[in-house]
Amino acid sequence: MASTTFALAVDLEETRPEGRASSIVPAAGVALSAETKNLFREGIERLGMGEPREAITWLEGVVAAAPDYSDGFVGLGIAYAMDSQVYPALDSFEKAAEVEPSNFYAHFKLAQFHFKLRIPKKGYEEAKQALRYAATPNEKRLVAQILKEEREREAKGVARPTWNKPFSRRWVQAGMALLVAACLFLLFNMR
Repeated sequence: MASTTFALAVDLEETRPEGRASSIVPAAGVALSAETKNLFREGIERLGMGEPREAITWLEGVVAAAPDYSDGFVGLGIAYAMDSQVYPALDSFEKAAEVEPSNFYAHFKLAQFHFKLRIPKKGYEEAKQALRYAATPNEKRLVAQILKEEREREAKGVARPTWNKPFSRRWVQAGMALLVAACLFLLFNMR
């Protein structure tokens, strides 16, 4: 599997507006213990130092202790992505969006991740959600930046099939006729 680096691109603590909960202080309805807050801080620090495996250990403790804390899942998803663990990263980002549907960072990171995986349709859907929940100009700028990068990549790339159109009846019938003819040919020539 090719190694891809996933930049943090956002500092959860600095970009939160004053009126919203910071990433260290839990969102409304989520009470974090001092120990859980320390686990989260340590995990984010490890991410900042480029140590995703260590961050995973810390952040898994956060989501185990506080399963309703969406920023814990976002951080865990980032750590998994930095460690090239695609499916756990995707699961973590999706869980963050499920736990707190209005979490900008959950949708932003899902959009960014889908674009990195070359799944643009889902990336655009999540970017739309992220833009919907963006509360600061900086958050809107981040979404605009990943959309710009994706559009540039699409303009330079080869058009890929979307595989969302069914085959026409004529092509299905022709394929079936060829399959029957090939089977009959093999049946009579095997003797």
